[in-house]
Amino acid sequence: LPENLPWGPIDSVACGLFLLLLIGEATADAQMFQFQTEKYRRIRANEPLKEMSIGFIDTGLYSISRHPNYFCEVGMWWCFYLFSVSATGGEYLNWSILGVFFLTLLFVMPGNGSLDCAEHLSSGKYAQYKDYQKRVSRFIPWFPRAKK
Repeated sequence: LPENLPWGPIDSVACGLFLLLLIGEATADAQMFQFQTEKYRRIRANEPLKEMSIGFIDTGLYSISRHPNYFCEVGMWWCFYLFSVSATGGEYLNWSILGVFFLTLLFVMPGNGSLDCAEHLSSGKYAQYKDYQKRVSRFIPWFPRAKK
C-alpha cells in the first residue's frame, strides 16, 4: 500500500457525499420518528388521524424514496469504499469492495433483502401502500409519479 498519500479529490468527494448522506439518514429517521410519535399520540388521545390515516409516512424524504434511510446507509458504506480507493492510490479493485457489495445485497437483493422484508410488512399492513409503491421509488430517491 502507498504510504502517506495526501488528501486527494476522491477523499473530498467521499467526505462530501458521506456528510450529505449522514444528514439525509438523520433527517429520514427524524421524519419517521415524528410521524410515528404523532400518529400514536393521536390514537391514544382518540383524536382524528387526518393526514396520518393511511398509517405510513409518505411526505418529506419519504415522498421521493420509500426507504431513504436505507439508501443513505448503503451510500455511506460506498463512501467508505471510496476512501479505500484513495488510500490504495486509486486501486478500484481492492478487497474492501467485497464488504460494501455484500452490505448492498443485504439491503436490496430481490426476494431476500431488508427492503423486501419492509415492503412485505408494510404492504400487508396498510391498504394504500400498494399505491404508494406505484408512485414512489423503492430505494433510490427519484421524482414521484402523480397521485391518482
